[in-house]
Amino acid sequence: MTKIGLSLACILLCGAAPCLAQAVPAAKTLELSKVILDTESGAIKGKLRGGTLCISNGPIDGKFNKQKRTQDYERYDTLFSEKVKAAGFNVYAPSHDMFGQDADKSRGDYLVGATMRLDTLNLCDSVKGQKGDVTLVIEWQIYDRAAQKVVETITTQGAGEQVLFSNTGLTDMWNKAFQTNLVALIDRGVIQKYVGAPTPAAKPKS
Repeated sequence: MTKIGLSLACILLCGAAPCLAQAVPAAKTLELSKVILDTESGAIKGKLRGGTLCISNGPIDGKFNKQKRTQDYERYDTLFSEKVKAAGFNVYAPSHDMFGQDADKSRGDYLVGATMRLDTLNLCDSVKGQKGDVTLVIEWQIYDRAAQKVVETITTQGAGEQVLFSNTGLTDMWNKAFQTNLVALIDRGVIQKYVGAPTPAAKPKS
């Protein structure tokens, strides 16, 4: 075979299947590591109201113990993984691993820690449930497992609202505020910087 023939054969083969030299590296994976609620760093704005008429019971500040406390992991891992996956990124969610394989080992290439500070809470609590709005300020830390160091710290702010009374009103508005902060983190290009561009969402079958 001539040199031209060999070159042509290589082009055809490389076009039919990925060449080893051009192999695409595996996409990086994100994992939520820890969530902390901080109610001691600064006053909490907002008001507490009661009854179906939402009669004022005074400022919300002072209704919470001043502390920094680790939050329920499974709850926030679910919120985190849902939003990150919907945005097209690879995420490892330990709480979804029903069989606990390697449960003691983190699988994400980048770990994410979140410290939530309750900035504002306007809450109306009644026999019908709760409604109102909440604003959270979250400090995110991105940890590179390979480099074994924090590579970025960034702060976002996001709000959640519950218009109608609901037995899960406070939880629902809080969840919305957490995910609004997460969207802000994605929109600022922080996740893309470390794990690569998102995968386009698959088009629904007709």
